[in-house]
Amino acid sequence: MTLRNFVISALVAGLAVCRLSADVTGAISGTVRDSSNATVAHAQVVAVETATNLQKTTESDNNGVYRFLALPPGQYTVSVRAPGFEQFVTTGIHLQVNDELRVDVNLQLGTVKEAVTVEANPVQVETESTQLGQVVDTKQILSLPLNGRSFIDLLGLQAGVAPTTSGSIQQDRPVSGILSSGNVSVNGQRETANAFLVNGGDVSEGRNQGAGLIPNLDSIQEFRLITNGFDAEYGKYSGSVMNAITKSGTNAFHGDAFEFLRNDDFDARNFFDPTKAELRRNQFGYAVGGPFLKNKLFWFTDFQGTREVRGASTGLVPVPSTAERSGDFDPSTFVDASGNPTAVNGSYWASVLSQRLGYGVQNGEPYSFTGCTTTTSCVFPNGVIPQRAFATPAVNILPYIPTPNQSSG
Repeated sequence: MTLRNFVISALVAGLAVCRLSADVTGAISGTVRDSSNATVAHAQVVAVETATNLQKTTESDNNGVYRFLALPPGQYTVSVRAPGFEQFVTTGIHLQVNDELRVDVNLQLGTVKEAVTVEANPVQVETESTQLGQVVDTKQILSLPLNGRSFIDLLGLQAGVAPTTSGSIQQDRPVSGILSSGNVSVNGQRETANAFLVNGGDVSEGRNQGAGLIPNLDSIQEFRLITNGFDAEYGKYSGSVMNAITKSGTNAFHGDAFEFLRNDDFDARNFFDPTKAELRRNQFGYAVGGPFLKNKLFWFTDFQGTREVRGASTGLVPVPSTAERSGDFDPSTFVDASGNPTAVNGSYWASVLSQRLGYGVQNGEPYSFTGCTTTTSCVFPNGVIPQRAFATPAVNILPYIPTPNQSSG
């Protein structure tokens, strides 16, 4: 086998596994009957996904029931043929992730050359599953305003979902909005009781059970948040199951490029800041797909980059005073949290100070305290640290620390 054939075979196998996973597919079933309401057995039923021309074929059983159990989400056309009956065709079936749609068929007597075409109702009620949840498709994802382009922020569109604040859960990362994982409480359950899936794969991060992978917003076809009544395929989580499905290539080339800019042009200056904090945030990328082998193999690729420069708006910030920059400190500042004078800790540090200062420093000797005026009582008499004792990193960093603009420092 050549390298090219091996790569193509691996891609096809990988795609086949993804498309047949129960977490990323839907189902269509129904019963085939004639005009007298009697069931029709062994009728040929064909489901075609219009974007990729993916075709699945099955037959109705002895009870007239047919089932397609693993269909990728998309727009479908279902046609039914049986000897002695007109062909039945229904179009516009919108199958979403985890949907279990029912499409019943009534065949009319006639010739095979005749056909009855029915356009499906755009509002299709799912009657085969007890799961509670809502699907948000790509049109809603791209139309609704989002700060940070994270689809996690759209989970709050469903009933029973309460987005959390950074203080409501013990976590080591901020809430969603800047492509971080985010945590939500669903139906009163813990914020760490949710499952996050992308194309059926578990991407829940290990510490706080948030979303460890946030796909590019333009690459998401749809996502579904199941809030209750989970099917048997889901387990381990008492809150909700969020399943995001990414786009795939079709027989037609499609894609887009984007650039989002935020800056400080219309921002106001903080009351305590002398100047306005700088802000420049660029989010850019693309999402594009098409056919590799028409009707057989497709490709899709996407990218998003974020570049941000954000100045800190901190108000009044204490900086070293002019005297402190030269080493002149108040002796009363050389104390610990309990108010006791801080002292030299360790013989090594005592020897280093002795070499820098030119006089002996003992382990345990206080650095300074109010009333100390000689080197025999403390390391730094009157709280003055000679510049020869300054560490080299401190000397190099000091020019980058602003000088005070108030007398208090």
